[in-house]
Amino acid sequence: MSKRISLVVIGGFLGAGKTTLLNHWLVNAGRQRLAVLVNDFGPIDVDAAMVAAHDGETLSLANGCICCSIGSGLEEALIRVIERDPPVDLIVIEASGVSDPGRIAQVGLADPMLQLEAIVVLVDSEQVVNQLDDPLLGDTLCRQISAASLLVLNKTDLVSQVHLTRVRERIARQFGALAVIEATDAVVPIAMLIDDAGRRRIVADTRARHDHDGGTHREPDDAGGGARERNKEHILGHEYEHGVPDHPFEGGVWRGDGVLGADALIAALKGLPRTVVRVKGWVTTDRHGPAIVHLAGGRVRIERLARRSSVLDNELVYIGIRGTNVHDAVCQALAPLGTHPAQWPTIGP
Repeated sequence: MSKRISLVVIGGFLGAGKTTLLNHWLVNAGRQRLAVLVNDFGPIDVDAAMVAAHDGETLSLANGCICCSIGSGLEEALIRVIERDPPVDLIVIEASGVSDPGRIAQVGLADPMLQLEAIVVLVDSEQVVNQLDDPLLGDTLCRQISAASLLVLNKTDLVSQVHLTRVRERIARQFGALAVIEATDAVVPIAMLIDDAGRRRIVADTRARHDHDGGTHREPDDAGGGARERNKEHILGHEYEHGVPDHPFEGGVWRGDGVLGADALIAALKGLPRTVVRVKGWVTTDRHGPAIVHLAGGRVRIERLARRSSVLDNELVYIGIRGTNVHDAVCQALAPLGTHPAQWPTIGP
């Protein structure tokens, strides 16, 4: 089976910042080939010099990214993108302001060529409480927020810290523990959850913070595949320096030996709190044998592998929201599997 294409669904009311986020990603894609599916090309604002071709349904950019209209139907637009050669690296679907991003994500889950990575919902920090209380808007916004695997409180520069605290309290009271981050101008580091280099950087930064705070972890000489010599990463066109966290995530690696019970593994992953945004790794289960496992958007997917060198090793990379006891949550959820955690190693390439 060919490699699945990563899928992200973006939701939120009109004015929450969805198009600003998409424009930012398209312009700063770097070496990643993005396909953005939108209802209307109009708000997409890229320099005319970047436009390589425009045939009415597809806007091709000089950096290899494309923007496709959903006008003829989402399924048809997805087929056009999936069949492109060379293939794209990431598909981003922009849900309309009144649609349910969770329902749109179901389309991706049904396609064997796609791997759902995240459902990102943006809200206007200044307006979200009033919108939740509005009898005409509240139900729609509730569905959007409930579907989010990552909720972005955007436009935080327009509100006071007191107001922002009240927004967080309202969200927590109404929706429970969610993965929530704050943003200005819709600058969202969601790519770090999708890109392997991004996940390496999150875990490396977590380890660095742990060591700085008095942790005892000592990095093995070969850990991280030479990450010690490589102190910068390029993620979606941006250069990040390790040890200088400018993102709201933390993560680690959970390792163990032996064959895992598939049902127990699935139950453990589904039992993780929503503040754990992403889990990906290699496992061996009693039902699948060697396999790769994904947890994203509250959904677990396990795929059999034809072959693997270390068939009895299990390694899960997990990413969550910093300051929400991510490591303890993972350890407690996976403890029934009978394997042991290793919270602070660097991830190799």
